[in-house]
Amino acid sequence: MSAPAAVPSVPGRDGIARRLVRTVRRSPAACGLAVLLIVVGIADGSLVRAPLLAQVPPRAAGAHPLELIALWSGIFVPRTVAGLAVGVAAALVVLVPVERVLGTAWTVLAYVLTSSVGVIAGVALQSLGVMTHALWTTPVEGAPAAGPLTPVLGALLTASAVSGPLWRRRIRLIGLFGAVVVLLYSGQPGDLYRLLAAVTGLALGLLLARRRPALTWPRSSHHEARSLMASLVAVSAVGPVVALVVPRGYGLLRPLGLLFRDTLPPLGSLRAACRVPHPAAGCVRDIAFARLNGPGAVLLTVLPLVVLLMASFAMWRGRRIAALVAVGVNGLLAVLAGIYFGFLPAVLDPDELISRSGAAGPNLQTILAVGVPAGVAIAVLTMLRHFDVRPSRRAAIGFAVAVTGGLLATAVLYVGIGLLLRQQFTPHVGLPDLLGDLPERYVPVGFLRFRRLDFVPATDAAERVFDLPGPLAWLVLLGALAVAALSRRSAPAAGELDRLRAILRRGSAGSLGHMALWRGNRLWFAADGTHAVAYREVNGVAITVGEPVGPEDGRGRAAGEFALFCDDAGLTPVFYAVRPEFAADLGGGPSWPWIRIGEDTVIDPQAFSMKGKRWQDVRSSINRAERAGVRAMRMSWDQCSLGLRSQITAISEEWVADRRLPELEFTLGGIDELKDPEVRLLLAVGPGERVEGVTSWLPTYHESALIGWTLDFMRRRTDGMNGVMEFLIASMALQAREEGVEFLSLSVAPLAASSEGEDELPRALEALARVLEPAYGFRSLAAFKEKFQPAVRPVVLAFPDPLALPGIGIAIARAYLPDMSLPDVARLAGSLR
Repeated sequence: MSAPAAVPSVPGRDGIARRLVRTVRRSPAACGLAVLLIVVGIADGSLVRAPLLAQVPPRAAGAHPLELIALWSGIFVPRTVAGLAVGVAAALVVLVPVERVLGTAWTVLAYVLTSSVGVIAGVALQSLGVMTHALWTTPVEGAPAAGPLTPVLGALLTASAVSGPLWRRRIRLIGLFGAVVVLLYSGQPGDLYRLLAAVTGLALGLLLARRRPALTWPRSSHHEARSLMASLVAVSAVGPVVALVVPRGYGLLRPLGLLFRDTLPPLGSLRAACRVPHPAAGCVRDIAFARLNGPGAVLLTVLPLVVLLMASFAMWRGRRIAALVAVGVNGLLAVLAGIYFGFLPAVLDPDELISRSGAAGPNLQTILAVGVPAGVAIAVLTMLRHFDVRPSRRAAIGFAVAVTGGLLATAVLYVGIGLLLRQQFTPHVGLPDLLGDLPERYVPVGFLRFRRLDFVPATDAAERVFDLPGPLAWLVLLGALAVAALSRRSAPAAGELDRLRAILRRGSAGSLGHMALWRGNRLWFAADGTHAVAYREVNGVAITVGEPVGPEDGRGRAAGEFALFCDDAGLTPVFYAVRPEFAADLGGGPSWPWIRIGEDTVIDPQAFSMKGKRWQDVRSSINRAERAGVRAMRMSWDQCSLGLRSQITAISEEWVADRRLPELEFTLGGIDELKDPEVRLLLAVGPGERVEGVTSWLPTYHESALIGWTLDFMRRRTDGMNGVMEFLIASMALQAREEGVEFLSLSVAPLAASSEGEDELPRALEALARVLEPAYGFRSLAAFKEKFQPAVRPVVLAFPDPLALPGIGIAIARAYLPDMSLPDVARLAGSLR
């Protein structure tokens, strides 16, 4: 039915102010630091010019106290507007939760101590490096020595010691590995201080927690291992980007990052100078690299990194094919780095090298350049067992055919067209020349900087031939990976639905059991065959349709087995709209976190009575229906005449058109769900077989005996009789009383948690509920059900990891509105008026 729409409540200024005051009281140090950064940045002039402090002195390896103070002061003096924004964001986003864990005193101590030790130890290492003539320890003059991120990272690592195992592992792995990668690819003094501050924070945290350092790695679930490996791949892919965006630095892997950088002169300025009978060798070499400045070279520069980022996302979803791609790409980068840093400088004649720098053969830089991507590849390979989600046979074959076909097609394209245009190269080329040059068309252009090329394109057409093969092949790999890794599994087969119906006959908890049969659900069956779980897979989240169906005995065990299945499949299990007592037994040890998301409103038919003043509206609706000649008719869809079906469909379409938005799905049925032979329709039919309203009721069984009905579909004519829904629900309650049914559920109002509950909806769901309320009236519907004086049974959302709650909220929102398009979003915004 279309209940009167309530105006959504919007937090006022007073509510926002109270939240700010509460945050300041709970985290005074973090909030004070944010204010201090802003004030000092303005007072010091950092936002309009170079700051008075926080500059690396010309003699950075010195040990004068004033120099150390200048280095350390950078943690309070932002150098630019971007630095100020990052510092303030880090204080509010990172330090606020850190202060809640450590307390104000320990947070301040960690902030000051870790940064101080980091700067002092960093200067000492730099001094040692300068004395031993290690170029990478020479700081870049004018670069900020330290920044607000240095103590923030130190405080975060300190807090990891007193955090739970999940957060402790994530903070340490991502924090330390990220700091190492930035140092290796950038190598500025602040990067060294940041890493040392992180290590200091780790030691300080162990002291605070009074825990001995242990070298053992705690056992991780499949989901956590996948998350960590995916993060490792993503951070390693971001490393070369650091070298691209940082203008100067001495990181050990900075040259490897610069391999992805294109800083060559334009071809047009050099081509004319080389159109002479005997061009200089240097001219030919310059053209050989200047011709790589086109859009194809740009794509070839970034596509390997994009492939790694796509692979890391799919790895988080448990896709084995993505893990194998990450291993292959990192292995390729390690091989190319070995060739670039070690093999070519060692075997080529110096006259054949474009640059003699770094041509001394293998060194520490070579080892790290090969070791970092190789180490990532080996780490993922050793964890391959955790990536259990394999593509279907068809998807795997399609991936192999696409990648192989892409390589062959681009190779044929390059060689074939190159032969046709062989006279447009300088010098003219033949088949051996093109075949020998073919492998280099697929690697980033920076890897070729030591390689003297034997021929170059002399025309625009020849340049296009050079540009196309590599980017096209990497794009094919990216697309094939996306299709193979993110493909969806097929819907349940008819045999599985019959099996599920048989289990439902034995019993189900709550009012959502019969919804397990709806389209869009996926089915999981317990090993003993007595229980089943219906769920929706959205964004890597498995949202169950209530509790496992089947006998009461064994539901908890079935839930645990389903959680393990989700973990193996790369899914986050979420039990939606379940009883609090069921949620309390999840996890096998400490119960899963859960939040109250609404109530199931239940009527006891045997005690149903419409006596009293509070039932006046319901009695009036029944009397009005009797005077208008409207009667209640209960039947299945198959029993409905063609005229009744047409009217029901028309009423439903009118209801949808009135909202100009798609029907909600998941736990809200539509016309398709009415066609189930076990579902009963209760129609309000007036004179002339005119349908005034319609409701649908889902059965609940126990040991094959019908024990309850659950209200689902509710529609009425916009110009129909007032109170038709009250009439239909009261009529169904009276019929259920005569049949001896144990309960009559008015169902769970989606996205409408009670204001009396202690818990709140996830923010994503709360925001969705506020936005959709004018169009769908969730809270109005919940208020309407209170007319029948139902018993309220709370339902909760149970989930294994609080970190996943924002994603869970978005997944549930998409489960209800999976097909909302951009025009639907625009109409939704318009409905707020």
